Amino acid sequence: MKTDRFSSASTRAAAVLLAASLLLVAAPPADGQLTVRLGRATVSFESPSKRRAKELAQETKAVQQRFDTNRRALRIVSGPDDRPAYARQEVAGLITLTGKDLGQAIERIGELEPLRAWSDETLRRIQQELAATVGHTVPVPRSAAVTASLRWPPQPGFARANAAPQSATITAERTNGLLDQVSEVVGRIFFLAEKDDLEVKLWVGSTPAPQATFRFWSKGKVGGTESTPVIIRTNSKRDHVVRGLYSYRAALTKGQLTQLVQYTTPGSERLDLVNESSFFCCRFNELYCHHVDNEKECRP
Repeated sequence: MKTDRFSSASTRAAAVLLAASLLLVAAPPADGQLTVRLGRATVSFESPSKRRAKELAQETKAVQQRFDTNRRALRIVSGPDDRPAYARQEVAGLITLTGKDLGQAIERIGELEPLRAWSDETLRRIQQELAATVGHTVPVPRSAAVTASLRWPPQPGFARANAAPQSATITAERTNGLLDQVSEVVGRIFFLAEKDDLEVKLWVGSTPAPQATFRFWSKGKVGGTESTPVIIRTNSKRDHVVRGLYSYRAALTKGQLTQLVQYTTPGSERLDLVNESSFFCCRFNELYCHHVDNEKECRP
């Protein structure tokens, strides 16, 4: 009889665990945590999205720490009028290294390709700002360059800025401004992960008429190919959309005429679900799509 009671209790426990698991998947709690009591015991379940957020927060915190360490290791050199400056190649190397580090951290978590696409694109724009910045070229004696390279071995991925007879520099003020932007990219992802805010409810509308077909997909590529598009019929919502950067194509058909608007159409905004709102409106009369603050702002 003891065995029967034990078996019966085990069966009930298994049934409760299965029911709780199904409930967690079908209707996850707002905080991602579900607690179930089994007699005197309490069992807690954590949603996959909450676990993913925790892991990403840990990963991005480590990326931020490595970035801060490498940033402090940058050598200050003499710029125009003997003002503090940095070697442009070393600054570019630090941004590249941090981008790879952050991208790999996001990739290790999985199912966050749109977020990686956002970080890659944002850091690419910072690199473009750096490339467009007018620098200053100063002569560097070859002997001094060799001595400097031996005294301070660059971190993996860093460029040896003083390995050539001349070195392009960028002012410390401008460098700090660009590297602050890099820090903000990492910090933004860490903030979203720590708050378990990696998904949004996306609403897409269209004017002058609803029922347009809106396809969107991660702007980044998975395994070298673009991801499968998600389809929304305007004006409606889509739950559990991962934050990040998306490409899109909207089509509104009237009779035999179909109007198309996509993210490359002049005047259209990027579908950015990291820094912008989760309300998106396609205006076919003006042939562009953009973020809006709410549904009411997407009217003819």
